[in-house]
Parts: sequence; C-alpha cells; structure tokens
Amino acid sequence: MQDYPQIDLSAWTQVGEGFNGQAFISDAHPGKLLKLVHGTLSSAEKIEQEFYASRAAYEAGLPVPEVYEIVRDGRNHGYIAERIEDKKSFSRLCADEPERIPEFAALMAEYSHQLHAHPLSVSRYVPSLKPLLREAVAFAPFVSEAQREQLYSLVDGMADTATAVHGDLQPGNLILSREKPYWIDLGWLCVGDPVIDLAHLYKMMMIDSLIPAVQDLTHMNVEQMAAFWKAFARAYTGMEDLSALEQKLNPLSALDVVRTYYFHPNEHPQFLDFCKSRMDELLA
Repeated sequence: MQDYPQIDLSAWTQVGEGFNGQAFISDAHPGKLLKLVHGTLSSAEKIEQEFYASRAAYEAGLPVPEVYEIVRDGRNHGYIAERIEDKKSFSRLCADEPERIPEFAALMAEYSHQLHAHPLSVSRYVPSLKPLLREAVAFAPFVSEAQREQLYSLVDGMADTATAVHGDLQPGNLILSREKPYWIDLGWLCVGDPVIDLAHLYKMMMIDSLIPAVQDLTHMNVEQMAAFWKAFARAYTGMEDLSALEQKLNPLSALDVVRTYYFHPNEHPQFLDFCKSRMDELLA
C-alpha cells in the first residue's frame, strides 16, 4: 500500500456532502471531481478497493465515471474522478418529483437490467460473489450455527454467472446526466448472480424503510420507498404479482446483512443485537 499524494484543499470548493464524505471541484482541475472520504471508510485500503473496482468497470465499458488518481487529506483518503455535469441521483429525482417515483423506478430497473447483463471479469478488486458471501457468513459473529448452514445453502443455490453486480444497488448510486446514466460508489462491485442486488434493494426499501438514516439516504418516506420498490420490481421482472419474488428475497436479505457487516464491521453490542434480530426475522 503506497503513500498517496497530499491534496491541497484550499484549491478546491466543496459542492456536496454525503453520509461518508464530501465532494469538491476546482477551477484548476476542470472536468474533475474530488471525492474525499472520512471516518472508518477513509483508509487507503478502502479507497483502493473502490478506486480500482471503478477503474475495472470503466475499462469493461460499464457506464461509470472515469477515475484518475488516489489522494489524501491528512489521514483521510479519496480520489479524483471525472466530473459529471448536470447530474441528479435517482433518489434526488424522486425527492424533487415524488409523483414520478414509479417512472423513475422503472427507468432504474431498465438500467439495472443492462448492468446485470454486462460481462465482467473477476480480479483482485472485483471478486466473485459466491466465495465473498461464504467468507462473510463465516465472519459474522451474530449468526447461529443453524443460521450459518442456512446461509451457506442460499449461497450454493445462487447462479454462477459472469456478469456485473453493483453490490450496493439503490437509487442514490445511479445518477442521470442529460439522459445518460452513470453508476457510482462501486466499492462492492463483484461478479455473480444479480439476485443479491435485488435483495439489497428490497431490504433497503421494504425492510429497513423505518430507519431514519435510510429515509435520509433515499430522500423518501416509507410509503414512497415501498412504491419505488414495487415499480422497480415489476419493471425488472415483468411480473405484476411480486409475492413469490419477495418470498425468495426475504432470506437472501439475510445474506445482505452479513455481507454489509463483512465490509463494515461494528462491535458495538447494540449493533450486533440489531443484526442478530434481523437474522432471526429473515431466516425464521
């Protein structure tokens, strides 16, 4: 792991702030955006994962911003990427025009289909999904042995495909610029069965929708998140009745819990209790 160049923030102007960091632009760097991450996600290792996964996606022809260089501000790391002009995330589009949520959800389903059909090669920074999930299941301290066997069985039942999986499929991670889509925040990019993307979105919009932080992240309330999911799922699958799909995704959402913990472990007792309660609920 190398010592990355120090950025001079005095030359940059902050233009945005998210849950994990800030975005900056600079007249001295036209057409470029600085993404600076803070907290537990700001290590060089975490940034390298997202940076090189993004580069692999770009080189594979996926619609993602080009990335140029990893930098740091003190102990926090980030990277410089292509600046996408006149953009809005799908979560922001839904917040600005909530009456169009079904339309935006259906459009995101179309772009998700394209993503999930795109060939992608396994590499150091773009892992194969099934081995990754098995590691995550073994790593989770809040999983009982019986649940662990259930989760391994779910992993074994997933398809062995060689196409792109975003990993964090949600409306904040798809932006639209002049009618062109771009996927962002690709730190969880992998190769495998796209059903885990569906499970992730389902869990966020239908199971975790009462959590205030999730509402803040999506810019939607509980009813709007449910409407988004229903419209997305119907457009993605072509099915009007979603009961069978949701029954399938419910236990797969437990895999999403352990995968999230694997990437962002947290030893706080309340958080571990929350994860355990989610496992008991989803694998009942």
